[in-house]
Parts: sequence; C-alpha cells; structure tokens
Amino acid sequence: MNTPLNFRRQQNWRATFFKICWLIFSAAHLHAADHIMIIAGKGGQPEFTAKYAQFARQLHEVLTTRQGFTSAQVSVFTESTAGLPFAATPCTAEKIQALFSRLAGNTQQTDLVAVILFGHGTFDGDWAKFNLEGPDLRELDWAQMLERLPAQRQVFVNTTAASGPFIEKLSKAGRVVITATRGGEEKYTTTFPEYFVEAFLQPEEADLDKNGQVSLLEAFDYSRDRVVRFYESANRLRPEHALLDDNGDGDGSETPAANSGDGQLAARSFLVMNVSAAPQPTVDSNNPLEKEKAQLLAEIENLKTRKNNLPEPEYNRKIEELFIRLAKLNRQMKGK
Repeated sequence: MNTPLNFRRQQNWRATFFKICWLIFSAAHLHAADHIMIIAGKGGQPEFTAKYAQFARQLHEVLTTRQGFTSAQVSVFTESTAGLPFAATPCTAEKIQALFSRLAGNTQQTDLVAVILFGHGTFDGDWAKFNLEGPDLRELDWAQMLERLPAQRQVFVNTTAASGPFIEKLSKAGRVVITATRGGEEKYTTTFPEYFVEAFLQPEEADLDKNGQVSLLEAFDYSRDRVVRFYESANRLRPEHALLDDNGDGDGSETPAANSGDGQLAARSFLVMNVSAAPQPTVDSNNPLEKEKAQLLAEIENLKTRKNNLPEPEYNRKIEELFIRLAKLNRQMKGK
C-alpha cells in the first residue's frame, strides 16, 4: 500500500524520468538530416529585395552560428545574393523543386523539414501564390512537394500577404502551418515576418515559459502580439491577421493554445533547440541498433501526434513504455 510520502516520491521519480527522456529525445532530433529551407522571394523593388534577403540572412545566422546547423542543412534562396556572407541559390521554382526532389531521397521519417517564406504573395480568387523569379508556386504546388517527403516532422511558414489560403491546402496532421494573413483578401505587405525573425534573434523575449528555447507556438504568439501593438501604436486598422494550424483540420487559429485545438503540436515543435550544438550523425543503415533507435524515435513522434485521440492513461502508458525502451537501447549502444 502506498503511503502519501511514497506516492509523492513515486510521482517525483516519474516526473524526473520523463524530463530525462525528453531531453534525450530532443537531443536525438537535431541531426544532420534535418533541413531548413529559407526562401526570400522576388522583391519587385530594390528595397523589398534587400529586406527579404536580410530576413533570410538573420535566420540563417541564428541557425548556423547559434544552433549548430551546418551550411548543408540550411538552404537559402534569394533574388539577389549581394551582401550575403554565404552561398545562396536563385529563387526560382525549378531550383526549389530540385531541392525537394533531393530531400525526398535523403530524409527519413524522424527528420525535420521546415520551409520559411519571405516575400510577396498574391491571390486571384482561385489560387494563392508565392512570388518567385519566373513562374510562381501555388499553395497546391507546395503541398504536393511536402507530401512526397518521408520526413514526418514538417513546418511551413508563409509570412507574405494573401497567405491565408495556404492553410486549407497544406493542413495535415503532424504538420505545423503558419500564415501571416487569414485570407487572400489581406493583400498588403505584412509586418509579421520582421517579428517572426525577431522571435529567434531575441529568444529571451519570445521564450514565454522560460524553459530556454522558443517553440513555434511561442514564436507565433510573439509575432502576432507585436503586429497588433504595431498597428495600435500607429492608430491604424490592422490589415493582417496571422493564423496557425497544426491539428490537420484546415481551419487556422489566431489564438492557438498549448492545451487544446491548434497549438498543441506547435508548442512542442522547435526550429531551434537548446541542446548540444554538435550535429548528430545520420543513421548507419548497417547498424541494427541505429536502425532500431530511429524506429523508436519515429514511434514516439507518431504517438505524440495522436495524443488527442487517445485516453490519457493509455497515452501515458504507451509513451512511458517507449521512453523506457529508448533509455535501455541508449545504454546498450554505449556498452553499459
């Protein structure tokens, strides 16, 4: 029979166990097959071209200098490479589609693929598009390219005007989709991208729960709130209303939450994490333990995406079993 003291000890042990397992799980996810795609589209005017390239440069710097991503893991597409301290690719549909084709053959189920768009967007009543040099890409085109990737952890952020319709086409269970507007009729240049990048440049401000890392939900909340303040201080009507969708229902929320509806997946999803900066090695296909670990991580991620559809006791039991198996496997791999 458990005494109150024993019960509290048991609860403390379980909390500590889950915290340790979560750190192991988080660290294991930052490895060389993760890929971030930053696209600064066609500016149309020199000032916009320079602004979008600046956003791309700032985000690239955060990922590569502060978070340990290699240059091979962060692809940048821009209209102009002038002033950029790294190699960038022309922002054409052909170049972007070529990268997606490579990722389709190089990524695994447990990998992260994130796409962040800076630039101009349009909506003609039928299709929402992201403006590029040459032919533009529709929301349907992006959805089809993402669908071909084995990577199950996917993030798509469109910071442009008229980006709202992207949610309907890209919404999928297990995928975080963020847009700067709630519809195609919000067609004016957005302020959202500046604050979205700022959330990662100033993590101490955006990290609302003060756990040392900025989740996508926190980055969204920070950006949305700063946009609201910007228009209120200017005494202007707000022409942009950002949305987040991460439960696959195709209906984004302007006020997502970490405990219900939209926001639950984004709250535990990160572009950058406070873990070791050293990139983890890719899985050795000839090592059965490496393959088993990759499968376990995929099972954990898959279970997390189904949390809302399972009774809480069942979810807790299954996640605990998987974490125990992962901890044992890690000890086995270290020869202990």
